[in-house]
Amino acid sequence: MENAGLAAMPLYTPLDRVGRGLAAQGIGPADPIPPEALFPLDQLHYHGTEAVRLAAETLGLRDGSRVPDIGSGLGGPARWLAHAVGCQVTAVELQPGMHALAEDLTRRSGLTGCVTHLCADALTVALPVGGFDAAASWLALLHMPDRHGVLARMRGALRPGGGVFIEDLCGRAPFAPDDLRVLRQVVCGVMVTGTADYAAELEAAGFTNVASTSLTADWPPFAAQRLAARRAGHADYARIHGEAAWAAQERFYAAIARLCASGSLGGVRLMARAG
Repeated sequence: MENAGLAAMPLYTPLDRVGRGLAAQGIGPADPIPPEALFPLDQLHYHGTEAVRLAAETLGLRDGSRVPDIGSGLGGPARWLAHAVGCQVTAVELQPGMHALAEDLTRRSGLTGCVTHLCADALTVALPVGGFDAAASWLALLHMPDRHGVLARMRGALRPGGGVFIEDLCGRAPFAPDDLRVLRQVVCGVMVTGTADYAAELEAAGFTNVASTSLTADWPPFAAQRLAARRAGHADYARIHGEAAWAAQERFYAAIARLCASGSLGGVRLMARAG
């Protein structure tokens, strides 16, 4: 189920920007990392750790709660849940380079006892049936062509009554041809649908009490402000993380701002229970 262009998505490249960001804090490539030092670097979704905190509160997570993070990226949410709440997190990430870096960051953060990294396809990854208390995903399912299959696998991994928390991009109106090309080639969005269709897929996968919250009033203005701030801080960002990292993120964030401004792209939060 791999999206062939995902590894080259500008948001993810180049990965050495994380090491550069740590170096700016005086943390060398082999040094231990205080988890808090990573929070500005490893949260690639909207509103960073606050979004993860909201998920933890909404799902009722506590010390020892078992949670898979589907499409875990650099492992930021997984490490936050382990560090701040005490969760046992299984971080599932398809891309080998991203997975390897996430695993190293977790080891250096002293969280290997709480976070297990799996380099695997979310559609086929071996998750124990009924083995988790809750599941979460941030801005990942849009990259997965068989979203229904992934949702069904998440449902099967949850104990009865377990909750799921998803934040993702959604479609608000048809994309113009050029915007659709940007969505596919720059954002790598292969499954971006309306909120009603997304919720219906959760129900078809066996979830109950499906509730959706539009984030469109928040995310498009946030995207525009983020792009403006990045451009204003170009010199400082490039000095620390490198010009290549700034150019890649500029391309990605400009694409998101464009698609939001067109009226076609928005955001959604979905929550449901395993019936």
